[in-house]
Amino acid sequence: MKAKSLPVPDLNKTVRCEMRSRHVTELLLVILLVSVSLSGCSSLPGEIGGMSFLPVVQTFQVSPAVIKAGEYSTLSWTVTGASKVYIDNGVGNVALQGSMTVSPSQTVQYTLTAQNSTGSSSARTQVIVTGSAVQQVKQPSIQYFSSDKTYIGAGGVVTLYWSTSDATSVRLEPGGILDARGSVTVHPLATTNYVLAATSPYGSASNTMTIYVGTSGPIYQSGQEITLTLPAMPGESGSLVKNNAVYTLQETACAGDTSMNLPSKAFVSFDISGIPRNAMVTGAVLDLSGYKKVGNPTYDLAMYGNMGALEIYFFQYGTLSDLDTLAYNRPGTLINGGSITDYPKSPWLVDVMSSSNGENIIQSLVQSGQSRCQFRMQLFTTTNWDSVSDMLCFDDARLVLKYRVP
Repeated sequence: MKAKSLPVPDLNKTVRCEMRSRHVTELLLVILLVSVSLSGCSSLPGEIGGMSFLPVVQTFQVSPAVIKAGEYSTLSWTVTGASKVYIDNGVGNVALQGSMTVSPSQTVQYTLTAQNSTGSSSARTQVIVTGSAVQQVKQPSIQYFSSDKTYIGAGGVVTLYWSTSDATSVRLEPGGILDARGSVTVHPLATTNYVLAATSPYGSASNTMTIYVGTSGPIYQSGQEITLTLPAMPGESGSLVKNNAVYTLQETACAGDTSMNLPSKAFVSFDISGIPRNAMVTGAVLDLSGYKKVGNPTYDLAMYGNMGALEIYFFQYGTLSDLDTLAYNRPGTLINGGSITDYPKSPWLVDVMSSSNGENIIQSLVQSGQSRCQFRMQLFTTTNWDSVSDMLCFDDARLVLKYRVP
């Protein structure tokens, strides 16, 4: 019995069929595109026949791409088909098309992410900062090392304050290892020299603070400069949140907006009653390094995320219970350089020696016997309407004063 032979498949015919099928699919897609164009539509729907259309990042670039430390570069972008566009490294949410200046302290890569209901697309660009490597090996420095008082009676306590930068180790003697910035309460039994040392592989810095014990008053040499650090008073610092004609008092000193798009202004108070009335104030720094950030309060050109400049005013408002409509709306005295657009800084030390018109406000407060130095802090844009709380909170603010007594 002869075995039947199976038919040999025509491979050429199979290939021709597959090619014909692919051509038909491509033809249908072309017809679809032409139909959409003739109908007057400028874009395809997000999904057609199971095909997804992600947002398109048409351009994302920086100019110039190479800058020196402290110089500025401009980011620019164009995106289509996105419901949200976000740029990292502190930029935040932005519009579909725009530009903004940046001034990174070291070489950084920016990533733009565009999102819609289908998914996300991203693009990257880089700003090269020449000389930034040198900044990474700077010698450690001590911004300040001071106390809330320089003399105490027997059994008294003193709070020491410090702020350092570029240190790998910070140590207090007598005491021990410390953080780069902070405070500590000490109980000296006798007059003691406290030494703060900040070190790194590239060098060291030190400062000495003498606390006098058992004296009835300060021991100063004529003309000696004294440094005093004053923490914000928790019982006198807070914020006001405005809702139309209603002002709600909060015990945290936060500036920005709430999740209900309500603006908030911060008020901070410092006790300067320990400074002699005949003292000559030679320096004043508002240390905001211990700020807390809520949401994304930024200064940029985006619809969402733009909270404008941080403004700092001298403003004597009294006690926390005195905060009212007038405290919120009454003009204050803007500090010199008190409209800040590059916030937050690190370390965030703001010179508050004088007002924008050159007046030494703190000197005037001391000479007139005022017991408080108070500030109002607010963001220029009342709300960015994103229904997300965006705030900077300053409950850990410090006022570092330098003065001389004749």
